[in-house]
Amino acid sequence: MGRGQRALTPTVITGAGAITSVGRGVAATCAAIHAGIARPRRVNALNIVEPETQELIGIQSHPVHGYTEGFSLLGRWMRLARGSVQDLMSSGLTSEGASPRFWESTGLVLVVGELDDQTLLTEDGQALARIQDEFLEPFVSTLGVAIPSSNVRLLARGHAGTALALQSGMRQFAARELERLLLIAVDSYIDGLRLEGLLENGRLKTEEQSVGFAPGEAGVALLFETEPSARRRTARPLGQVLTVATDQEPEQLPRIQRGRALTRCTQRLLDETAPSATFRGDLYNDLNGETWRAQEWGHVRVNLGQRMDLSQWHLPCNSVGDVGAASGALGICLALRSRDSLQGAEPLSLVLSSSDSGDVGGIVLRTPEGGQP
Repeated sequence: MGRGQRALTPTVITGAGAITSVGRGVAATCAAIHAGIARPRRVNALNIVEPETQELIGIQSHPVHGYTEGFSLLGRWMRLARGSVQDLMSSGLTSEGASPRFWESTGLVLVVGELDDQTLLTEDGQALARIQDEFLEPFVSTLGVAIPSSNVRLLARGHAGTALALQSGMRQFAARELERLLLIAVDSYIDGLRLEGLLENGRLKTEEQSVGFAPGEAGVALLFETEPSARRRTARPLGQVLTVATDQEPEQLPRIQRGRALTRCTQRLLDETAPSATFRGDLYNDLNGETWRAQEWGHVRVNLGQRMDLSQWHLPCNSVGDVGAASGALGICLALRSRDSLQGAEPLSLVLSSSDSGDVGGIVLRTPEGGQP
């Protein structure tokens, strides 16, 4: 069933931070991705034996080199999450961050990957509990801000998690339950057990298999805020959220047959922002080289292609690989700092995401003319 959410309470973005394989900060990351820079490396978390020579072949990946090595999966999440928040705080939030009143009206949501018991080596049904015990609670305690525990959430929904979390946060804004939402999206595929499962399912791109994705990792922090709140504290908005939509494919539907939910979601977003015209602006999605994602996007193009012919497409995975649950939030950062806006066009950006489990989401942003410096 499709769900849409207009920004009934005007919602703006007043802070951003990021840690990726191409930059330890949101400014460096966005500049590198917009310039087409990539820094792939072979990692030894999983090795493949070449059939003819029996030599070990490393997986071509996009780790945050010199930053996450030596850490387990949840440890990598912790490093990336803390780094992205530190980057956001350094952008000018330090003075407000010292005020307890600021955080009392702030929600915190951590968007993470969809992990199972096999990957985390937990008993049946205990994966989420381990993430809460070994990642969420330690992270919140080291964050050093007075966010009420009732305002803290964990959302393990993968790629579409950012859209789902923002949609929920905007409802809280409308109900005056919160004034702002600190959203932290983090994920890493650079883990032996996770890579092993992906390899067994034929999802990784290797020298022997050209169709698949290159694993990556990233942490992104975003501060969403009601416009009245930002105005009261004279915060300069980086961009405005116009609308959010989410949907879901039936659980039993194979990935290769998907596309209807993303099409419905995209159509609602277009109807809200360009009901009688072609959408002109930047489009960011999480295509990563897998066949099912390409066919899902093909379904959207067949049904809505004429409404997006003037869009300028961006594929962040070309620079940082597939960064999982961080991909939607990273798309927002790239939209906020776009240097490639169409001349004379409305400065709109559309960010689309699809989770492995079938959740889909999209966000339409209005950004300052010419993007952020």
